[in-house]
Amino acid sequence: MDVKELISSVEGSVREYHNLLDSVKYPETGNMTAGESIQLRELISTIADIQDEVVSYRLLKILREEHPYIPQIYPERIRRNVKRTSFSIRKIASSFLEQRKELLRILYTLPSDNWNRTGVHEVEGHVSFKELVRRMLDKDKEVIGKLIEYNSKEITGQSH
Repeated sequence: MDVKELISSVEGSVREYHNLLDSVKYPETGNMTAGESIQLRELISTIADIQDEVVSYRLLKILREEHPYIPQIYPERIRRNVKRTSFSIRKIASSFLEQRKELLRILYTLPSDNWNRTGVHEVEGHVSFKELVRRMLDKDKEVIGKLIEYNSKEITGQSH
């Protein structure tokens, strides 16, 4: 996938996330059980926390440093370190969408040479900025699928 295709794909995932997160019935509407609320909070918090981790501690680090060390992502460790419990699910979703828009701004202005900059992944060795963005898109497909499933259950009134 070339750079233009990657940026276009990130734009597409931002649109999908926006549409899906706008259509979710949030707990404050009263249309959600406590269990559903917990599941939704966990899913949206996880994607927001991992987004922070990927952009701040991987992509931006690759742009600032020469071949920086990039640790593996452990979602359970991230969840322990990031506390969003005081935020509503809607606020977390909004924050995530803003993170993605900021990522797009970075990608739009990134000089072409920087797409090939690398970091040294703790398990895989050298991994390029471009490859990390591509992997993020692969993960997006999985998460977007979960949100689609969640929304379809909400629309049809099925319980989780």
